[in-house]
Amino acid sequence: MPAGRSSTERKAQEGDELNVLNQLEGQRKEAGDIVYRWFRFRVRRGLGLFYSLLSFLPVFGSILGTLFASENVALVGVTVGIVCIWIVSRTAGFQGFGRMRGTIELLKENEPGGRGRELRRTATFLFVAVWPWVAYAAASALGQRYLEVLFAVVWLAEFIAYRIFSLRHNANPIVSHRVEDWLVVFCIPVAALVSALLVLPYAPPLYGFVLGSPFLLFAGIKSLYDAPKELVADLGTG
Repeated sequence: MPAGRSSTERKAQEGDELNVLNQLEGQRKEAGDIVYRWFRFRVRRGLGLFYSLLSFLPVFGSILGTLFASENVALVGVTVGIVCIWIVSRTAGFQGFGRMRGTIELLKENEPGGRGRELRRTATFLFVAVWPWVAYAAASALGQRYLEVLFAVVWLAEFIAYRIFSLRHNANPIVSHRVEDWLVVFCIPVAALVSALLVLPYAPPLYGFVLGSPFLLFAGIKSLYDAPKELVADLGTG
């Protein structure tokens, strides 16, 4: 009988420990959901600021090009402006994706993700986003319109391929892909195509991008408006 009682007690103790572990696991994942929503709010807010400020760059570049009568000055001004806007947007929350992902996976998943994977993702995005613009700007500065068209097409194809690849291989991303994000993905390369193909007299050097500015501004305002919704969004539909 004593042996029977000790076995029963051990089973009861193991059951209690299992219940405690299950409760702790549930609390861990609940904390992960809260952190996840907060990160997505911060990133969406940062994207909204980035899109909004970016919409004014073509106008700024066109003014510079007109004042100095140089398309090169306009392109350099826009490039410097992009870097400044990127820095400002990072302070608003558009930063630290690797740390965010590591924190989320530590709280929500069974194993934390590798930092090397996040670095590869960041490097891939920067490569896709930056090199076509640099090549396009160089072709524009040299007056090589056919190269401008080529790099603009490559830019568009790369952006679309990267977005599709990201959606397929990241089922629960920090940044949910919304209409405004796809609008920006298409708008910038298409604006480059318009600037390269429609060579109009007396037009500012970045008039294709100027035409796309209202779409970028709309994307920015919508992102800023939708940012608080990330705090209560269903995380399974991101």
